[in-house]
This record gives sequence, C-alpha cells and structure tokens, in this order.
Amino acid sequence: MKKKVAVVIPTKNESATIREVILSAKAEIERLGYELVRVFVTDDSRDDTRAIAKSVGATVVIGEGKGLGFAMWKGLKISLSVKPDIILSMDADGQSRMDEIGSFLAPVANGEADLVLGSRFQQKGLIDYKYRFKNRFGIFILVRILRYLTKLPLTDSHGGLRAMSSEVVNELEMIGTHTYVQETIIDAREKGFRIKEIPSAWDVRKSGKSRVVSSIPLYVFYTLPVLILRSGHHIRFLYPWGIFFIFLSILDFVIVAWQTNLSLHAMFERKSFILILSFLSIGLNFLFFGFQLELTDRIKRRVDRLYL
Repeated sequence: MKKKVAVVIPTKNESATIREVILSAKAEIERLGYELVRVFVTDDSRDDTRAIAKSVGATVVIGEGKGLGFAMWKGLKISLSVKPDIILSMDADGQSRMDEIGSFLAPVANGEADLVLGSRFQQKGLIDYKYRFKNRFGIFILVRILRYLTKLPLTDSHGGLRAMSSEVVNELEMIGTHTYVQETIIDAREKGFRIKEIPSAWDVRKSGKSRVVSSIPLYVFYTLPVLILRSGHHIRFLYPWGIFFIFLSILDFVIVAWQTNLSLHAMFERKSFILILSFLSIGLNFLFFGFQLELTDRIKRRVDRLYL
C-alpha cells in the first residue's frame, strides 16, 4: 500500500515562487510512488499567494499573522485531518531542491526515523550562494544550544525540508510563535521519537527576502528565552537562585542580630536592613519569575489543546 503524504508550506508574500514550489513538490512525490493526499499552504500574505496556491489545488489555511512558527504549527496540526502517514514541511522560497524529497520521506516510510532533518553543513558545498558569516555564527550558536538540550550531534537548525510521522505532529507542543524549527526537534526528542539528520542543499533564494528574521544573530536572542523555557532550565536556574538569595537574607539577618544583640535601633543605625531586604527582594523575584514562566508554559499548552 502506498504511503500517504501531506505537504505543509508556510507562506508570506511568496506569489513569485509558490506555484512552482507546489507543482514541483506534487510531481516529485507522485514520481516517487507516494500518494499525495493534500498540500496545505498556511498563509499570512498580502499579495496573490493564496489565489495562486488555490489555483494549483492547495488548501489555504489562514496563518493569523502570529509568526512563521505558529503558521507552521497550525498547518501541521490541520494536516492531520487527512490522515497522512508522513507529513513533509518545506519553505516556499524555492531554496530547497525537490529531487531531495525522496531522501527525506524514505527513512520515515521505512520505519528508520520519525523526524528527518536537513543539514546544509554536514558536507561541504551544499549552500549554492555566499552565506553571511554573522548568520553562520548565529546558526552555530543555535546548533550548540540544540546539541546541549537534545544530546544529538546536530549540524544545522534551519533546513528547509523536513519529513515527520503523523505521530510526531500529533504529539507536537510549541511555546513560541517563531521557534518551530528548534522546538520540533526538542519536542520530538523529549517524547522519544527517532531523529535523523541528512545532508541537504540550499539554492539561492529566487525572490523576496527571508521571513525568519533579518539577521540570524537577532533571531538567536529572540528564540533563546523560549528555548530556555522549553528546556526547563528556568526551573533549574531561577528557583535555586531564588532560594539562595532568600537564604542569604536570613543569614545576614541572623549575623547582624547576633552582632547587635537583637537591637533594632543598632540595626537601623548600621543600615543593615538595606542589604537584608535587597537579598530578600532578589530571591523573591527569582522565585516569582520562575513561577510565572512555568505558569505561562502550562497555560499556553492548555490553550493550544482547546484551540485544536
């Protein structure tokens, strides 16, 4: 029996390339012998992207203007409605090579992996244009963060093509609206899914500009708080430091009280309470901030479940 494949493409003003991307993806998937059940285009465009996508048979989903990550998340979740075996996500800018689709689908179809990622840096010569050093440095930082959080030997974080089983998408939870590429990896790893990274070439963008962020280094700073929250490091960092500073405030109070024979007048004269209250305030803020982040995380996950 043929494996059923759904394609998800997030778009924003990609009228110059969307027709070719959809038609090329369709042709390649069918040539490979898979059953293409639907192409979903999650769109936030102000140009003719939606009309063009519909004209070539795609189902258009309104992205709600909340960012690329949310658009991809919504498209992935809605794609489950057609009961695919494999879901292929791709960019709409034409940088990915369609002849690589088979390499992404095969590991999932054969039961070798649950999530297949593409890497531009696993081999030399995979980027067919001059890649700016500052963006390469930003990717380097993101990859190191992902390696630390997942313990996987990853080499890239922003491959344009991805293939995943319907189970990965069904279980996918996200916090950020722009952090799809990182959170899917972290989420799949946390839930025990098998992840495979393969070489993938990137051609020069045919039209427009990148929709992620104008600069990858800025994107790093934007996504870092979400990744810290997703990893649970806010609990491992904020709570212990909060307790530590509260302990310092208590310790300082005990020392000062012993030195002044618990004389409030002497303690006020020495301005001892300034340091004590400073330590206490810092500690309580760490604890409150950690609690607030954890509460935000839990509310976001519950709202997402209701949303679907």
